[in-house]
Order: sequence, then C-alpha cells, then structure tokens
Amino acid sequence: MGCEQSSPVEPEPQPEVPVDPFQALMQQIMALRMDLQQKIPLLITAASYHRYMQTTISKENTVLQWCMKELNDEMVLSKEMEYHIAKQDAKDVFEASDGIGTDEEKMGVVIIGRRPESIVITDTIYQSDYGRTLEDQVRGENKTLIGMLTGKLTDFGKFLTYRTMPRPHLIALLVHKCVKGMGTSDYTLMEVLSTNKMEDLRASVEVYSEMFDGEDMIQRIKKETDGMMSRNYGKWAAKLCEFERDESEDVPDNVEELAGQLYAAGAKKMMGCDEDVFLEILNAANEETCQAIRNAYPGVTDGRDLIEDVKKKMSGNLEFAVVARLTPKHEFLAGRLKKACDGMGTDEDAICRILGSSTNEECLFIRDAFAETFEGDLVELMESELSGNFLKMVQFLYKVDPPKGHWRDPETYAVDAADDGTEFMTELQGCFNPSMAAMEGQQPMFSPLSFLGYPNNPFIIPGCDTWLPPSSLPFVPMIDQNYLLNSPVADLASGQQLMTNLQMTIQSTMQLTNMNNMAANGMQPQYFNLAYSIRAASFHCSVLKQDNQAMLEFVAQRDVVMVHEACEGWGTDEGKLIEILTAQSKPQMRRVAQIYLETHGKTLTSVLDGELSGFFGGSTDFQYFMNCLCSDPATLDAQFLVESMKGWGTDEKLLSEIICTRNNLELAQAKAAFQRDNGKTVEQWVQGDTSGLYQRFLLECLKGQRREGMIDPNAAEGTADELWNAGLSAGNMDPFPERDEAKLIEITANTGAEQMKLVDQAMSSKYGKSLNDAIKDAMGGDIEDAMRVRSMDKFEYFAEALNKAWEGFGTDERATSRIMGRYSKTELKQISASYQAKYGKTVRAGVESECSGNYKKALIAYLYREMPGYKDVLPRGTYVPLGAGVGAFAM
Repeated sequence: MGCEQSSPVEPEPQPEVPVDPFQALMQQIMALRMDLQQKIPLLITAASYHRYMQTTISKENTVLQWCMKELNDEMVLSKEMEYHIAKQDAKDVFEASDGIGTDEEKMGVVIIGRRPESIVITDTIYQSDYGRTLEDQVRGENKTLIGMLTGKLTDFGKFLTYRTMPRPHLIALLVHKCVKGMGTSDYTLMEVLSTNKMEDLRASVEVYSEMFDGEDMIQRIKKETDGMMSRNYGKWAAKLCEFERDESEDVPDNVEELAGQLYAAGAKKMMGCDEDVFLEILNAANEETCQAIRNAYPGVTDGRDLIEDVKKKMSGNLEFAVVARLTPKHEFLAGRLKKACDGMGTDEDAICRILGSSTNEECLFIRDAFAETFEGDLVELMESELSGNFLKMVQFLYKVDPPKGHWRDPETYAVDAADDGTEFMTELQGCFNPSMAAMEGQQPMFSPLSFLGYPNNPFIIPGCDTWLPPSSLPFVPMIDQNYLLNSPVADLASGQQLMTNLQMTIQSTMQLTNMNNMAANGMQPQYFNLAYSIRAASFHCSVLKQDNQAMLEFVAQRDVVMVHEACEGWGTDEGKLIEILTAQSKPQMRRVAQIYLETHGKTLTSVLDGELSGFFGGSTDFQYFMNCLCSDPATLDAQFLVESMKGWGTDEKLLSEIICTRNNLELAQAKAAFQRDNGKTVEQWVQGDTSGLYQRFLLECLKGQRREGMIDPNAAEGTADELWNAGLSAGNMDPFPERDEAKLIEITANTGAEQMKLVDQAMSSKYGKSLNDAIKDAMGGDIEDAMRVRSMDKFEYFAEALNKAWEGFGTDERATSRIMGRYSKTELKQISASYQAKYGKTVRAGVESECSGNYKKALIAYLYREMPGYKDVLPRGTYVPLGAGVGAFAM
C-alpha cells in the first residue's frame, strides 16, 4: 500500500497589526528633516553666490566710476596740453613770419613736427589771434591760389602748405592741378583717387566747387578721362568717383574664386581682356581683399603673378590704375617717389605732393616699404636729389618725434581699448565658476575688487585696488533649525504642527534657493559688461597718461627756455613769467622746476626769489605766491610747518591747517621733507611748541593713520553716538559731561574725510547739531580749531580761510598765496564753488578787491587761465557703453 500525497496546509490568517499613527508621523518627520538638512546648504550656496555677484558688481561700479574720472581727467588734460602746445606753435609761426624775411626753419619745425589734428588746433588759434589761416600765413601774404597752380611757390613752400591744408581742400587742389590746362595728369589723378579716404574724397567735391567757381569735380574728372581710346579707363575713373570703396578690413571667403575670375578675364584669354571683370572685382575692394586676391592668384594659375599679367593685358592709364589698386598703398607711394627720382632731373612736385599730403606716420610706413621693395634708404635718396630748406625739412620729417612721442592716430585709442576690454571679458567668461563664486560669497569680502579665476592684476592704472566693503554680511539662514531639526515631539498634535512647519520651510527654502540662483545668474551679463568697461576705460586712460607725460615733458622743456629768457639780462619780464607759469598745471610746473635745475644749476624758486624780491631784498607778495606756485607740495608743506612754529610764538591756526587738511600720503611726504631740511622731525617741533590736549591731537594726526577710502554708512550713526557720549554733548542736556579725551582724539584724528561727512550727517539727524557746531560748543581754544578743521569738508574749510584772509581791515596775503598757490586748478575750482555758495560772491571778486599789481594779475591768471578756448576747439571726451561687451569712446 503506497503513501498518499497530502494537500498543502493553508496558513491561518494573521490579524492585522494596527499602525501606530504617532510612529508613522515620526517617520514622515524624519524624512522631512533629512530633506531640509540637504536643502539648507543648497540655500546657503545659492545665497552666497548671489551675495558674491551683488558685492562684486557694486565694487565694479565703484571702480568704474574711478576709471571714468581718471579717463575724463586725462582727456581734459590732453586737450589742455594740446592747446597749450598749439598756442605756442601759433606764436612761433607768427614770429617766424613777422618782419623782414622768414625764419623758414622755425616755421617748418612746427608744421612738420605735428600730427594733422594738432595743425587744426594751431590753425584755429592762429585765425583767432592773428586774423588769417595758417595756410595763408605759410603760403605767404602775397601768394594767391593762382600762384600755387602756376608753380610760383618754392618746393619748400608747397611742401609746408600742403601740410597745413585741410585734407578735402588739398585733394580738391591736387585734382584741379591734374585736370587744368592742356591734357590731364592721369597717373597723379589715379594716385590721388586711389590713396585717399572716402570721407575726404566726398568732402572734396563740395570744396572743389567752392574753390573753383562752382565747377563740378566729378563731372570734370569724367570729362577728362573719357574718350574713344580710353573707354575702359574712363569707366574705371567714373567708378572711383562714386567713392564707395570698402574701407573695412574684411576679406571675403572666396578670394581664390575671384582670383580665378580675373585669370579667366585676362591672362587666360588668347586675345583681348575683359576689363569689366577687373572693374567689378578690384575697383571698390579694400586693400586687404586686393592683397588676398593677389596672394591667391599664383595658386589658381600655376604660379603666375597677377600684376605681371595685368601689365601684359593692359596698357597706359588703365594699367596704371589697376596696378595702383593691387599694390599696397605705402609700397605704391614708395614706388612713386622712386619714379620721381629716376633718370635725369627730379620731380620735386611729386615729392612735395606725396610727402606733403601724408601724415608723419604714413611717411614712416612709406620709408619702410621703400626699404623692403627697393632695398634702399629713402632718406638717402632724398638727400641725393634735394637741397636747401626743402631737404632740411624732409630730413627733419624722418627724425622728429611729436610732443606725444609717437605718431599714432588718437582715433585708434578707443578701438584698441575696446579690443582689450573684449579680450579681457572673454578670459573672465572662461574663468567664471558659480561654485567658486559661492565660496567667495561666504567670505567677509572686505577687499579690493578681484575677478574669479583671473590670476593676474586686471588693473592698468593705479587707484583701482582700493579696499571696498561688501554689499551685505555673509548669509545666515533665518530658519529655526533647533526646533525644526532637533526638537522632540511630545504628541500627535505637536508632531502634525512640526510636519506642517517642515513642509512649509522646505518649500520656502527651495523657492529662496531658486530665486537666489536665478538672480545671481541674471547678474552675469552685468558682471562681465562692467569688467569690460573697467578694462577698456583703464586701457584708454593708460594710453592717454603716457601721451600726457610725454607732452608734459615737451612743454616743460620749451617753457624752461622761455622762463630763462624772461629772467636773464637786466630786469625781469614779470608779465611773461605770469603768462608762462600761471597757465600750467601743477605737474607741469614741477617738471619745469626740475628741468630748470638740471639745465641751469639753480632752483627755479631761488631764481624767482632773486628776480622778484623787493627793493631792499625783502619778499614781495608776488614773489611769495610764485614760489608757492612753483614748489613741490611736500617742500611747500614743510616750509609752511616751519613758518607756523619758528620764532617767538606759534601760529596754531596755520599749524592745524597743514596737519589736519593733508591726507596720509601728503603728511608722510611733508614730514620727510621737513626732517630733510631741518634736521629734526615735525613731531619734535610740535612737542616743543605745543602742549596739552592740543599737542596730543596733533601728534595723533601726524601718525598719518586716517582710514582713507573706508566708507561705511551703517557705522556712521554709531560713531556719532560715540563722539556725543565721549563729550560732544556739552551745551545740550548735559552741560558738563564726563569727557573721554582719548576717544575724541582717536575718532576725529583718524576718521577718513568721506566717512566724516557721513558722521556729520548722522549727528545732525540724531542730535540736531552738526559735528562742527558740536565741537564748537564742547571744546575751546586751539583744540577746538584743530578738531573743526578735521571735521570740515576740505574745500569748505579753505573757502572759510580765504574769507577770513579778506575780511575786516587789511588782507592776509600770505594766507591767500598759501591756499591759492598750493592747490591745483581743479581743486581751486572746488574751493571757489564752496566760497561762492557760502558767501554769495566769487573768489575773483575777492582777489580783485583785496590784491593789486602783478600779484593780483598772477592770482587771477592762475585761477582762470587754463588754456582758454581749448574746449571750443575740441570737446571733452566721454565713454559710452553700447551693450554687452561692446563700447566706444566718443570724442
């Protein structure tokens, strides 16, 4: 009997274990807590990223403002220097022409040694000062335009005249010389039409009509170049006269194809030539395209040369015109100069025309092209062909440096600056990393502006590395983490509330994270654009600084000669001294003084002392002012410090003025000059001449620890409170407060000027009394005066000091000279503005009523003679941002 298989036994159903609601709730809370713990760091990262972008953009704006101030200052200085040079140039040309005979060399030095834009300024001044154009003066009083056309001027005269003429006028004259009389100078005509800019050619059409009795230049050219035997040449000339030649540097992608078309239209043909193809491709093409086609031509023609093929297929005027387009401009003009010297005789007219109508920079390019093409020296060739003043000026042309030290066109500065800014911005975009930005955003960020991942110093000009505050404190999440993440749950109801709070916090955290990331990402274009603008503006500024330094040197060298002439011999030409020295900026005067010492072995101030002293050797007001004007600031401040403490008694007001109005650098330089000249330190003199709280305050100021550049609006009210509680509340609720002298001294001596203005505003707002008035009420004597000087805006203080020098009976000429001779023209403008705002009259009115003689003339000249008229000659430059990564400098 076998075993029977038993059926499986079904397990008995287990009763369901009831879910503990509290335990389930705790599991949900744990999951939410883990989620929140993961999201809080994401929020901190996003907020820190946002903080980094906000702070950096704020710093960028501050630095950009500084760069723009520097750029505009350099632009203004550049125009002032250019006008100053042009003013003297105009005078030199007049003196060279005045009287019997002409000093041709003196005249030539001015005209050959300047760029075209400088000649324009000189011409404007010449018309204003002497009533005729520079061209008319150079051409000669009795020479007319007919004389120019008939060759009555010398070659030297034509050479200089060409360089004084506005380009459209010169083009019109040259074109007329080509087409007048019997026959046409076609080669010269093609030279003129092929090598000048479209803008100048278009302008010459209207000028031509004005110069030559309403004749139409274009119609005259067409008439002279068209004919039965020169139909294609006439078409070429007519096409040139449309003035639509491409002046960009763009080269099309199909130059091989174009070279092939020229080959098919010319050399490939057994008979004849399809000149229209050459006309269509080459006539209006830019030089870069013509050269690219010429370079591509051998590759598509088995090594043939395009110019050689043109010469085989064409002849006469058309051949010359096409070759002129295929030859680089400077190489073409070098060839024209060689042609002018080939064979018997010399074509001086061609040399006058080419070198006289080219800028100095272009002349250098022509010389280099000549050396490369003909393996010769252009200057040596000219020396073998020319003579007299014409040769002297050509030689001078190739060895002279202009006042800026280079012949570069200023119009290229903005383009180069934009290119440099774009390159810099592109580098930054490659370095940018949001994670790095977030890490930086968690730091204090009280530092100079820097850029993520950029290892080099991005700033080209000084002053951009100032320490700047962050826009906000590092981000701290406003989340009750102790409650949300760690608090125990007592019961179901409190657990439900906690879960709700966790869900809401997670949602708001995610929203804040997304908002911060979106905001920070949205700031990236502004971050990069501001970086571009800073770099472009500082690049442009750096170029102008170099120009201005070179012009400063040029002007100083020339002014030293004129100052020496004014002082040598019997008597002093005080009017000339005033004219020379008061027109200069402070840097100019300092350089003049340095060169004077190097050249003549005497300091300029010692010469002025000797030349301008009174009848019995005493110092005059005029002499004292001129000394202040010509001394370097550190030496002058050291002299003022000695004046304040020498002899019987101490001039505490002067002592306070010098120590309390100078910045840290000025104080350090003055202290060094003082010790150099007197053998003791300023501190030693102050300790011997002052005492008490006043002495302690001055010694603290002399440490030169002012917190310059540190501006914190949030801290201003706290500083005002500290000053008030330290003793400045006297005269109000507490007439005899306990005074914390150490705190009063530390704050008033070391707070930066800009921060002091904020403290003053905070005190006025909170306590109804300005900082100045609070010091008046609480302090007294010399310490009051010194603290008031530190609390006041510098320019308001000097406006008040000038008023005190002029009020009442008599005038304090020393104070007047000290203030007006120590500061720059720009600073004097600010002092003058403060004076007029406070006293309702101008500084000029005060000078005119209180001073006299040469002293008054010198004061007024320094105040107001800052290259008058230059703003009407050329406008002040500004920077105009044009969008993302694009900018331009408008002049």
